[in-house]
Parts: sequence; structure tokens; C-alpha cells
Amino acid sequence: MSCRRLWLLLLLVTVLVTAQRVYVYEVESDVEVFDEKVPHIPGVVWRLGEQAVVVLVPRDVEVGLILFTNETVRVPVYDRSRFLLAIPADARPNPNAKAEAFLKTPDGVFPVVFRKPDGGIIDIMAHSREDALAVLKQLGFEPEFRGRAELRRVEDKSPARGATSETPFSTTAQIPKPGVGTTLDVYGGIYFAQVAVSQTGSVTIPRYGNVGPCTNLPTASYVGYDARSLALGTIIKGGTISADLVVEVYKVVDDRCIYLGSRSFTLANRTRYWVDLVNPANSVDQLAVFVYLNVKNFSGNPVVGVNGSLIYSRTYRYGFEIGEFVARIAGASNYSVNNYVGRIVIGPYIAYDGYIAGTLSSSLSLTISTVPVNGVCKDMSTTFRINGLSSSGTYIYSGQYNGLTCIYNIALSTVSQSAFQTEYSYAKSFASGLAWVVDIKYTDGSTPYVKSIYLNDADAFRYWRWAEQWKTRPDAIDGAWRNPFLSSAYELYAAPTSPSAAPGIYHGLVTVRPNSPGQWIGRVVLTISGRFVYPGLNSVVYVKKAELYLYSPIDLSGADISSEGYIVSNTYVSMAPPQWVEIAQRVKDAVDFILGVVGIGGRWWTLLSFAIGQGLQSAGDTVRVTQLDSYNIKIKYQRGWGTDVNSDTIVAPLKIPSLTGRIWPTELVVRQICLDGFCAQPNFKAYVQPDSNYGAQLHATVKNWMFRGQTQDTEIYR
Repeated sequence: MSCRRLWLLLLLVTVLVTAQRVYVYEVESDVEVFDEKVPHIPGVVWRLGEQAVVVLVPRDVEVGLILFTNETVRVPVYDRSRFLLAIPADARPNPNAKAEAFLKTPDGVFPVVFRKPDGGIIDIMAHSREDALAVLKQLGFEPEFRGRAELRRVEDKSPARGATSETPFSTTAQIPKPGVGTTLDVYGGIYFAQVAVSQTGSVTIPRYGNVGPCTNLPTASYVGYDARSLALGTIIKGGTISADLVVEVYKVVDDRCIYLGSRSFTLANRTRYWVDLVNPANSVDQLAVFVYLNVKNFSGNPVVGVNGSLIYSRTYRYGFEIGEFVARIAGASNYSVNNYVGRIVIGPYIAYDGYIAGTLSSSLSLTISTVPVNGVCKDMSTTFRINGLSSSGTYIYSGQYNGLTCIYNIALSTVSQSAFQTEYSYAKSFASGLAWVVDIKYTDGSTPYVKSIYLNDADAFRYWRWAEQWKTRPDAIDGAWRNPFLSSAYELYAAPTSPSAAPGIYHGLVTVRPNSPGQWIGRVVLTISGRFVYPGLNSVVYVKKAELYLYSPIDLSGADISSEGYIVSNTYVSMAPPQWVEIAQRVKDAVDFILGVVGIGGRWWTLLSFAIGQGLQSAGDTVRVTQLDSYNIKIKYQRGWGTDVNSDTIVAPLKIPSLTGRIWPTELVVRQICLDGFCAQPNFKAYVQPDSNYGAQLHATVKNWMFRGQTQDTEIYR
């Protein structure tokens, strides 16, 4: 055979492989699909192994209200039990295969099992069926829509089991802190900077941060020890691109990257990929990844974003490695609507890294006022969805007529822990945040005319979090924990109880961060951020007054507790503040990072993000500490009349001499927070590491969970 004929044959084979025909079905399933539960068809052999391709498309699109921006937009919701499924067109049922479920299609009945994805694609999110078919073409398939199908599980005849992570739970009660000695599943993120593609060939996806774990591969991004899995999510904006997404996995030994292997995927928009080389066997060593594109061609000005969700196994040994995250609606907040609304978005809140599986709680509740229909308060059906995906089920409420309007008192009742784990992981794959999407419809299917929505003082999301991606060791505290880390965070939204024609939305953030052990100056660093946003006026008013009430179980009497105050400004102020002050700035960046990457919402969305400060300016003695008794202190900030710096964040390093020489962790409880008059009693806990019992540092000196992290010891605060 001549070289020319051989080349043509290879080209033909390549075309046939990259343009494989697939049948696409609209599936209704009694099994919800997620990362480790992807449908596979036994006996099918194609480029994805036995795996079928799941494409999530909107269940419906409804006019909705983004509550915190008072903006009406069209909001889609998705359903993990209703999706599109693509399988090879030449697939044939295997009657002898063991099945967990059966896929009933117009082309036959196929046995199905569920497991981690063979072919690397976890799922795809599309705007519509047409968009889904276009994405499948991006992946090199030739799709043909074939109609509806059903996926039904095989009846389980085994004895009844106890409650599992999929069992719905009552959301109102706070989950107790895990016990010392417990092994935990911990979810976190790995972040990369977006890259504008302007050339063909190899294009590096740069990590989010300046310094990596390996001297011989400076562009590698740190993963660490005991990683169970890695899922990468991709977003493409501004153009089209034909490329492969390549992920190289390395183990880290003595600050050097040693190659383990690589995986290559066809790049497509809003697609998640399973990187199987990140697994418990490989991550006995520290792992790092290097991500790049092999660009074949592009049009327009495509910008590619890649981010990842990691699951770690962690053993809680010493009592300080865990903190809390609380996302709250502070005070009773009333939002004026006066519109037909069928969907409400409550969020976004920051999805803080380190979520510990099984620890979510929420006490969200709201009162909706509607106009009666022909003098009658119709029954209303409601569904709560995490990020517009996994739902809590549908519940019916009766309205009470007050002489003017119909009043509905609605509360989040139950949701499964596994559903939150799935959606948290999904959010991390796209560097996203957390929100509740609430559907409201009359039971006859009509949309209510909403006068106002009143949110009660409650936790929207609350969970325990692992404080940093470092693991612990049984013989001594790993030296990495000597570095400062974020223990706990509290985020709030609030609005006036009687909104005006241009209602303001208050957005606040408080964090508690232990500093390095062996000192008492700035041993605990507080950051306090707050801003009053007026979307209708396109204006912002920065925090003017804040009070925090902090409880410590150790006797503080006789100790001279004090604090300095620093203002984070949104213009550069030339000064060189102590490192333990600069670290607080990173928390504030998280809000901007998440809102900027996700890009959901409308024209006022960015008003919610805190100003990006590049420097700190002394706030003088405007932060005062008052010792109330032996165990309680009050921290108060009051903006002075002469303060003209546009600042939404105050940094308050606390000097607590009683923490000096502690050989056990110290629990701190933030009992009450008041930001510009919006008060709540979250009672959220933070933990300070002890001063002693440290061993050698086994980890690379890299911090992923600082958002601008992945920086080494001397540059940890940049």
C-alpha cells in the first residue's frame, strides 16, 4: 500500500472514530446521576468504555427574582432524574449482563450499572436540547435524537437498610461537630486562572496563584495527600475552540514533580471530567497536576476557564483542624416585589472550601405575600433546589387572608446530605457559590403575583469545614499547621424590614483566622466586611459600625486584651503592614473570584462583591476591645467622621496573652455579630491551634484554600 493510500486510510479511520454516531434519548429516571454514579451499559465497547454520556438540560425556565439584587430574570432549573443520555448508535442489549437498572428506549431495552465514569466525562450542562447536540458534536460525536426513554432501577429485594447519606434529613437542627478520631470526607477546590486563546498548539492553563509545589515544574498546581478524586469543569466564552484538555499528574518528592501519567479529553463547554489518576493509591504521596490545552483551531476570542473539585480523606486528630461556615439571613428582611414571580433565587453565598460531608444544616424560612385570585387564597406548591439542581421535594401550603393579601409561611423541610455533597462538588468544578432556588406556583400551575417576600432570621447554609487542605499525622501535629489558616467564616445578607422604592441590600462577611503559634500579638485575626448596596441607584455605602461578641472558655481575666485596626482600601496605599494583617485580605477576594467567574445574575451582580483592596491603611484606635467578664469580650469598630477611605473591610488582629503557651486547642465562639445594625446570634465556633507538639512539615508549603493561594511560606500573604 502506498504512503498516500495509507495516509488516506488513517484519515478515514480518524474521522470515523471522532465522529461516532450516537443516539440521544430524553430520559426520565428513578435514579439520580452524579459524579460516582454515572450510567454504564455492560458489553458496549466504544471510546468511552461502557459509559453513556449524561447531558443535563433545563427542566424548565421560569421568570424568577434574584432576591439580593432585586432583579427579575429568566432562571432555569435542572433535575438529576430527568436528562439527556447518549449511547453508541450501534449498541446492542446484552441479555446476560447483571443490571442495577434498565434503560427502556425506542431502540431496545439496555441493562445499566452505575459507577465512576470509564471515559472521563462525568456530565455536561446545556441550555437546551439543541445546545446539548451541539456540545456532543464538539466532543466528536454525530448525535441523533431518538425520543423519550425510561431508566428504572431493578427492585431491591434485600433486607431494609438503615438511614444512608441519601436519606432526607430535617434541616433545622445544627449538626454536631465530628468527634476527634473520626475519618471524614472533605470537599475542596483547585483553582486556575482563565486563559484567552490566541494561538494553536500548546496553551498552559495557569494555576490561580504565583508559586507552585515543584521547582522543576513551576506551573504545576498542588493537590496534596489522600485525595480520593478530582473532577475538572470547563467553561468557554467569547468564541469557539477545537482542542484537547490534557491533565498531567505528578507526585511531589522533595519539592520536585515526578511524572505519574496523563489523561487527555476533548474540550467542550460546561463539561466535567473525571481524572482517575487522582485516587487514594496514588495520593499516598503528595500529588500535583499540570493542565494545558492542545489547540487545533479556534474562532472569535475564546476564553477558557478550568477549575476543579477535590474530595479528600481526612482523620480529625487534634481538635483544631475543623471550623464552621455559616451563610445567614441576618435579621428579618423584607423585599418588595410587586410582580409575577414563579422562582426565587436566595444567594449566592461563598462555597467555602473544606466542607465536611454529612454536616449541612439549614433553617431557611420565608413569608410570601400575594394578591388574592378572585378573592381567594389558592394553595401554593413549593420546591427548594440547591443551586437550581437537586430538590427537596414539593410541599403544599395554604394561604391566610389578612384583609389585603394572602400570606404563605414557607420553610425548607428536608434535603438529603448526598444531594448537597453532589451540588457542592459541582459548584467547585466551576468555581461557583451556593444558592437556594425556590419554586412557587399555585397548585393549578398558575404564577402568583407577589407583593413582598419576607426572609426570617435563619441559617441558609451551615456546615463544618476542614480548615486547610493539609492532613494530620498521628505522631505529632504536622508542621504545616504552624502557618495561619482560616478557621471559620460567617456571611450574611439582609434588607430593611420596610423596603423603600430603592431598597438596599446589606452584604457582610466576618472571618476568624488563627495566626502562627508561639506568639500572642495578633494570635487571632478578625476580618469584618460590610457594604450597603442600592441596586436601583447603582451606589454602595461602606461599613460604618460593627460589634462582635466573642466567648473563650479559658480565663481571660488579668490579661491585657487589645487590637489594632486596619482598613482595606480599594485604591493602593503605600505601606508595608505585618504579614498577619495582609493574610486577611485573601478572604475578601473570594467573593470577587466567585462572582466574577460564574457570571450569573444581571447588571447589578458585581455590586455585591467586595472592593478589591491592594493595600491597608491604619484605622487608628477605631477598633476597641472591651473585656465584659473573665470569658467574654466585645470588639467594636466605629468609622470616624474624618475617614475618607472607600473601605468595606476592617482587619482586627487580637492580642490575647492568655493564649500564650497553650498545649491544647482553644475554642472560640462568636456569639453575636452586629454589622451596621443588622444583628444575629450565630454562635459559630472557631479553633486556635496549640503552641506545641509540632513535628516536621510533610506537606509542600502551599495553600490552595486561600483563593489567591498556592503560595509558599515567605509569599503566603501575597
